[in-house]
Amino acid sequence: MKKIDFFILFLLASTSLTYAKTFHVSVTGSDDNVGSKDMPFLTISKAAGLALADDTVMIHRGTYREWVSPINGGLNNKNRIVYMSAPGEKVYIKGSDVIQGWKKYKGDVWKVEIENSRFGDFNPYERKIQGDWLTKGHDYHLGEVYIDGERLVEVLAKEKLNEKEMTWFVETDDEQTVIYANFSGRNPNKELTEINVRPACFFPKTTGVNYITVSALNISQASPQWAPPTAEQQGIIGPNWSKGWIIENCEISYSKCSGISLGKEYASGHNMWSQYVKREGYTKHGFHREIEAILRAYDLGWNKENIGSHLIKNNTIHHCGQAGIVGHLGGVFSVIENNHIYNINQYDVPKGLETAGIKLHAAIDVIIRDNFIHDTERGIWLDWQAQGAQVSNNLITDSKAQDLFLEVNHGPTLVYNNVFLSKESFLINSQGVACFNNLFKGHVKLRTSEIRYTPYHVAHSTKVRGFFSNNGGDLRFFNNIFLKNNSNEKGMSIYNEYPTYEESLGKKLKNTKEFLSYKFPVSISGNVYLNKGYSFRAEKEAVEVDNENWQFEMIPDGGRVDFEFKVNDDILRKVKTKAVSTSTLRQAMIPEVIYENPDGSGFILDRDFLGNPRMVEKPLPGPFEKQFSGNKIYGVK
Repeated sequence: MKKIDFFILFLLASTSLTYAKTFHVSVTGSDDNVGSKDMPFLTISKAAGLALADDTVMIHRGTYREWVSPINGGLNNKNRIVYMSAPGEKVYIKGSDVIQGWKKYKGDVWKVEIENSRFGDFNPYERKIQGDWLTKGHDYHLGEVYIDGERLVEVLAKEKLNEKEMTWFVETDDEQTVIYANFSGRNPNKELTEINVRPACFFPKTTGVNYITVSALNISQASPQWAPPTAEQQGIIGPNWSKGWIIENCEISYSKCSGISLGKEYASGHNMWSQYVKREGYTKHGFHREIEAILRAYDLGWNKENIGSHLIKNNTIHHCGQAGIVGHLGGVFSVIENNHIYNINQYDVPKGLETAGIKLHAAIDVIIRDNFIHDTERGIWLDWQAQGAQVSNNLITDSKAQDLFLEVNHGPTLVYNNVFLSKESFLINSQGVACFNNLFKGHVKLRTSEIRYTPYHVAHSTKVRGFFSNNGGDLRFFNNIFLKNNSNEKGMSIYNEYPTYEESLGKKLKNTKEFLSYKFPVSISGNVYLNKGYSFRAEKEAVEVDNENWQFEMIPDGGRVDFEFKVNDDILRKVKTKAVSTSTLRQAMIPEVIYENPDGSGFILDRDFLGNPRMVEKPLPGPFEKQFSGNKIYGVK
């Protein structure tokens, strides 16, 4: 390289360092200031309008009631724009406003009259929850009411207010919005009373705002709309069809629907299923609309170069109506790790088929690991196109439905080192899944799909290679522990009608109809079934134990969980397990893609739930290799 080239590089680096700025924001500042530490801005939005790559927006303690919509993004992973709280200072961004001027109405019920002009172009008390796959909630509004941080529940009749405390009701006309509320004997004018007035807290209004870091912020009380895979998916925070965001060490709570959205934008389709039914009285099915959204997304730059590759880590996410983390298409190539997610979809509304702690469509090369998820409808739900996905080292309990649901995927998908403690641990309606070294306390259930053709992709790419239905099979279950929960538990006997890979060799299918109904083979070995669970018919290495007292005890304390697995480890050490790696897992049959890491390197099971080294050739069954008690800390540190 010539000397002049070095000189140019030096000048460029020096220029970058010289012009990297830190903008300060304070509740005592002014947007007429210059944004320095001594003369800070008043709003985060002011700084967001100025920040460029390499800049930092330093936010000082206090509550900021605004919708932050970054205008500019960073250039790459090294040249980012960072939004962060000042060290040691608590920062709150809220989608709500404080409302005073409440007047006594009847009994314990108060009312407040608000001019509609105060809401601008978004009045959540006029707008109702709506969208595809919404089953309950159409009559309810997007707004919320809080007193001292406690959420009130909307009722649909004014007379219900006196029947139930901590409830609210709304009436609107062209001029004003009137909210009635029962605050359980408290005076709303003497306490902190808030109502949602914004759909989001930190969410670009335009797409393609890349390489943003959001760190150590408390983000809450906003009203994004229901987020099915066929609609614009909004959360109270999210990248909005961009690349390379980092959301870390944040507390995200009280979203009407979703907390973090990694989902799709508006242009590829917005509730066409329900909108056509409403307008025309008929339509194609929702899954046809979903396919259309996928294909249109390519015209909007849906590929690894433009979309996804986000990092969502160390966050505490709670009290969200639909999902803690939601996303269709936009979350590809992302990592979701060490989050504490709880109290998701525990309200009466909304209800629908898109609810979970983590609900992702098109989880292509997505890693979901080391999360603590509890008190949700479902823990993790990967729907459509979970190809190259890894679900590992997660602790999930108290799910109303399942801890894990894999729906109409063709794989390859890796599920390992997880602890599933709910009554129903795993609902599997997918192909191309390798499930190993997990602890299942509850049911494992099998479901095969109706003829519903879903996409599979070129390896490590968004490019669709083809479509196929879900026949079931092409599964691997190795080295798992099944804690029999009740007499209905069937273990791996649910696959007794499926052939093994050895039995299927050389089988020729006569015609298309036979192929479309064919049960793909399974490989099941090295599992432990407690209290006379049921092993797979061809599982020679299975160990069944009658009336053994096996327990998993845990004590959660916020984000810290202390646990102990009480087990006769002598029995575990007798189980003939097998090494699990790219070479032993073969390829997923439909996409013809091997089980490997997202970066294309070979996979090998070499760590356990706690991160301890594993025996590679003969790993101990279950998620723990040698240490059966310990603790982990999840979410905000």
